[in-house]
Amino acid sequence: MTLSASDIQQIRTFISKRGFTELDLQLEIIDHVACRVEEYMNTQPNLKLREAIQLTHAEFGVMGFSVFEDAMRSTLQQRYLQLFKNTFISCFNWRLLPAIAAFVYVLALICSSTTHAEMLYNYTGVALLIVLVLNGLVNYSRYKAYRHMLTFKTGNAFLIISLVLVQVYNYGFIQFRLYQFLTPTGAGYVYGIVILLLMVTLYSVNKMQQHAIQHCKTLQEKYLLAAA
Repeated sequence: MTLSASDIQQIRTFISKRGFTELDLQLEIIDHVACRVEEYMNTQPNLKLREAIQLTHAEFGVMGFSVFEDAMRSTLQQRYLQLFKNTFISCFNWRLLPAIAAFVYVLALICSSTTHAEMLYNYTGVALLIVLVLNGLVNYSRYKAYRHMLTFKTGNAFLIISLVLVQVYNYGFIQFRLYQFLTPTGAGYVYGIVILLLMVTLYSVNKMQQHAIQHCKTLQEKYLLAAA
């Protein structure tokens, strides 16, 4: 038999009560449980939905869905990491290399020609922070219904780590004046590469989140569910 929208909603309610609040994780578990419930009800036509759900839940033993949650969470995190890596690497394909080289060259030229390197690094740090905040606000507004997804936690972790590394770079260059050990051109290229890597990271995180949201929408359409 095919489960109705109300049947799926009952399965979702059952799963939600067990603490699965991250939408992408919740939908993956709903997908698995719905398939098993259908199998039970097809082989045992007299079985009620509630009983089929309980039988599916019992398959996971005394730990219930928690074991499956750990495995699915790990699978999703690996999937998102792979998406991020693939997108990040794809930004450096040979077709984009001329544009990348030009971008780094222009930033290096700006950095090497300034007589106030420390001021440039400070302003850059502030500008990057503003960009990250604006990006977060735009994504929050655009994907408000999906903000509790595991992919957003993963993406935010990437961005926080990147921002910390940039701040370490700024601190080292400003407080310890490490740029003095490099030629103006060399310091400029380091500056350009750091900015490039952060921008590619931001782009890759956004693409990873968009891909994950699209997958969630596919599952929602399959089971006629709306984002909570």
